[in-house]
This record gives sequence, structure tokens and C-alpha cells, in this order.
Amino acid sequence: MQKLTIDELNKLTPFQVLEDERAKDRFLNLFKNLHGVGNEEAEHFFEREKYNFQRIIQSSEHLQQCTGFSIYGCLLDVASMGLSLEHTSQPLLYVLWGNAKQGDKWVKMATLEVSPYGELALRMQKGQLLYADSPVIVYEGDTFKPIVNDKGQKICIYEAKVPRQSKKIIGAFIRLTRPDNSFDFSYMLPDDIDRLKGYSEKKNKGKTNALYSSNDGQIDSGFLAAKVIKHAFKTFPKIKIGQFSKLQEAEPQADDYGLSEPVKPEMTAAARNTAPVYESQPEPEPSDVFGGAPMEQPQGIQVEDDDDVF
Repeated sequence: MQKLTIDELNKLTPFQVLEDERAKDRFLNLFKNLHGVGNEEAEHFFEREKYNFQRIIQSSEHLQQCTGFSIYGCLLDVASMGLSLEHTSQPLLYVLWGNAKQGDKWVKMATLEVSPYGELALRMQKGQLLYADSPVIVYEGDTFKPIVNDKGQKICIYEAKVPRQSKKIIGAFIRLTRPDNSFDFSYMLPDDIDRLKGYSEKKNKGKTNALYSSNDGQIDSGFLAAKVIKHAFKTFPKIKIGQFSKLQEAEPQADDYGLSEPVKPEMTAAARNTAPVYESQPEPEPSDVFGGAPMEQPQGIQVEDDDDVF
């Protein structure tokens, strides 16, 4: 089958990219090679994720205006990571859009963002983790004691107060089980939450992410759970999270994309203008979002706002 060109991709609408047989062929080959599956399983995964992607694009006027090349990059990232775009209470992936300058013009580009739950799934997929318990939110009155035991393991002693005597959140923790059945605990205390809140305020020009106070003045419990998962991996080896829809350190290779021409780095560098938000968060003012763009269809929890400085 003849390879696509960037010009051909950019003449296609996002929906047409998802229906293009050459794009599908590259998706299937990538998925089969990276995940060791047969044609039937690859076809099933593609059709399911094509439907999920179409639904997401249909809900966003901005995504409908994104370049065909950027949609193609997102599609290949889905194939390479093997994660689903399905809309659930704990989504694995988000599709975002942003404005990027290419040459002398500005275009809208789509990028893929991995949620903390998606990163957890990837680390299990890569063999770094065997299992992860659900995050536990700790309330005032609960017994909670992070300690290091006589074997040098960091553990948390916890007992919930039943009936609960307070709704005040004083921390959260998660237990991670490694492939050799050893375990590790990661936790966050009020000082950690306050520090993240301060970073959020700094990055958002004096206005903190609403989820830090949306729960009767305190942090949203779902938002905190996602934070705990994300920061539990700060001592783990890095893993590759997407490579086709974001700026890369190395020159993108045409063969990786299944294209017939070189891919310039600027083609994969989209400035993000919007981000997913937790469903209970009120829609922010336009100034809350980079570039003054409105929030898109809410899906899941956005935790990236301050993670790069924690």
C-alpha cells in the first residue's frame, strides 16, 4: 500500500483520517509489532478506538479544526501505547488541542495526554508493577502512620475511623506491588498538598486550580487520588509516554510515522490551549486557560498543572 504524505494528511479532515485505509494499515502494523497480537485482535482494537476517537472529535469544534497530521499522530500514539480512549470515570487518555505556528501561519493541532491512571496501566504493561491498590483518602480521626519498618521498607499503618468523625482530609496514600511481590507505599500529607497548590497558583498567574478548594474548601478527593498515583512514580525509571503527537528530543523519523517524507520537529510541537477537567469542576473563565481558549468537553481529572515542579 502506498505511504501517506504530510500534505495528503493535512488535506483530510480529522474524521477522514480515521477512515483512511493507509492510516488504518499503519495503526494495525504498529499495534501488532509492539504488542505481539494477531490481525483479529488488532482489528478489534482499531475499530473500538476509532469509534472512541470519532466520539471525542464530534464533541469538540476545536478538534474538528485540527490538522490531519496531528490527528494521525494521536492515532499512532494510541496504537503504540495500547491504551483506550474510552470515556470512563478514570480515563487513561485525553485528546487535547492547541495552536501551533508552522511557517508563517497558525494551525490547530491535537495532542494526546496520558492520565495518572494511564501511566499506571503503562507501568504495569512494561513490567514495572504487578498491581496497585486504589488510593486511600485519609480523614481526620483515622489512624495513619507512615513509617519505615525493620526491613527498610516504607509502609503506612492505617485504620479508618468508623463511623467517620470528620470530613477533613489529612492525606492520602497508595500501595504499589512490584513484580517480585515486594511493595512500596507512596503518600501525600497536607504540606504536600499545600505545596502543589502553591505551584498551581504560580503557574496559573495567581489563580489556583479550582479542584484544590472545590470540596467544601478543601481538595477534591478524586483529584487528590490522581495526584497520589502520579507522584508515586517519581522514583521509578522513566517510561516512554507517546512519541507521535508531541515534540520529541530527536528528529522524528519518517519510517516511524509510516510516511514517505521526513517529519519536521515543528510538526509535532503543539502549544496546548486547553486541558481536561474533573467533571465536578465549574467551567473557568477564559483567562484560566492558556491563550484564552474555553474548556472542552469535561472528561476525567487534569493533574498536569503543577506536576513538573514537584
